[in-house]
Amino acid sequence: KPDTTNISSLMHHDLPLTQDDNCKRMFEWSMLDRWNTVDPIEVDYENLPQTKHLKADRMGGPSATGVIEMKIVIRNQQINLTVVNVGKFTKDQMSDNLWHRSVPVYGSWVGVQFAQRKYNLPVNRIVYVFDCSKDRKFEDIPPEWEKMGEVSCDAGLIEQADVLIEPPTNGLLWDLAWDMNFECYSSDMFKTFVSQFVDKSSKLDPPDPLACWISRQGRGLRSASNFNEVMGVMKEVFTNARELRFTKAMSVDDVANTLNDCRVIFGIHGAGHMNALYARPGVAVIEIVGKDNPAYFRNINMLLGQSYQRIVGDATRGIQDDGYVIDLEEAREALMKARVHAASWIEEHGHWR
Repeated sequence: KPDTTNISSLMHHDLPLTQDDNCKRMFEWSMLDRWNTVDPIEVDYENLPQTKHLKADRMGGPSATGVIEMKIVIRNQQINLTVVNVGKFTKDQMSDNLWHRSVPVYGSWVGVQFAQRKYNLPVNRIVYVFDCSKDRKFEDIPPEWEKMGEVSCDAGLIEQADVLIEPPTNGLLWDLAWDMNFECYSSDMFKTFVSQFVDKSSKLDPPDPLACWISRQGRGLRSASNFNEVMGVMKEVFTNARELRFTKAMSVDDVANTLNDCRVIFGIHGAGHMNALYARPGVAVIEIVGKDNPAYFRNINMLLGQSYQRIVGDATRGIQDDGYVIDLEEAREALMKARVHAASWIEEHGHWR
């Protein structure tokens, strides 16, 4: 079985890699058959409305025990309006943190996929309804949802829906956070989810190799004290280097265009690494983790089939610290591997798309 801890060594993405049971259970299409219910799984359309209380086992890793729950209510045979109750995710539904707000996006998508594929429910109109009470406003709805469908703060739609989906609010992406044993290389299901956000094949090839640094400078947490020296090493290896700063205000298209030229995405652990969702499929990702062992982005990059490396960078710093002094030789070695990966990808595919 190949070592997928350092995926950059896997230059050919069609290698027969082993998918573990957690992958098959939660991140491949077979997961739609893993949900159980105390009610009859079939819908009796002669006796509507019907509520299906669905459960599936979580992955069983650190902080990933118990079950995931979802509810689907079918009220009418003629289905014109399907509502997904995003308000169930409370604060994560409009989070500034891309990882946190990706949790409701993915959970909601899984709920819709289950309704469509398992129950064969037609989806003529999907509205994602947010809880816009307290300090949350319609204008605060994150840009990712514009690619999913219609959004609303009208809670009345929840009662008007022909089909109501209350998606799973735990498990799924959260179960990836600390599971360093997870093996799920290039998940068809997860890549289908990502494909709705950006067409990775529509951009022209960038003229020059570019290394991109996901910046946390000035944030007071997990920034690099020797940032200028790190940028110097990136320019040595890739000729060109760019510092990237992502904000919630950026549209998905803005982020995709920003990442379009990047052959490597490099930076200290943080939600900015989640933007690899919108990068080209051949991109290499290097994450600096310090003395801790978070698995969030290792596993996301694995699901996407991307090249991934994790380096310590600074063994004296953890995810709650600032002032990382990045080991420049360790960084240079990782960047060299990323450059080899990029060259191999272009040789294999004939382009950088």
